[in-house]
Amino acid sequence: MDDVSGATSTLAEALRVALSTRDLDAFVALLSDDVQWGDGKDARTCRGRSDVRATMDRAMANGISGTITELATGTKGILCGFDLQVPREHAGAGRRSLYHVYLVRDGRIYEIKPFDTRRSATAAAGVA
Repeated sequence: MDDVSGATSTLAEALRVALSTRDLDAFVALLSDDVQWGDGKDARTCRGRSDVRATMDRAMANGISGTITELATGTKGILCGFDLQVPREHAGAGRRSLYHVYLVRDGRIYEIKPFDTRRSATAAAGVA
């Protein structure tokens, strides 16, 4: 992973803008070609930019939305907290908090790790 410093702070800000404006082209441009989203054991794990893009496209088409509640760079990665809203007609409907940790290599996000709790996400990102 890159030194989580100025370059990663710039990446974190670009991430904030892409997610806040729901600009999938800008978001995907921040990802490495071999990005993984998920634990690798689940069939829904995304492997590669196109998988991540397709997953985000489906979520947006299904009316799933999120607002960034927190964004911080840590010693291990970028922490992003979301207030996620899932429409009634979908599994997991309602509003809940969700956290992603973005791990960085060579100036790009190479892994997106989802967490249900802030405590586990801050530990994974190295945020105090």
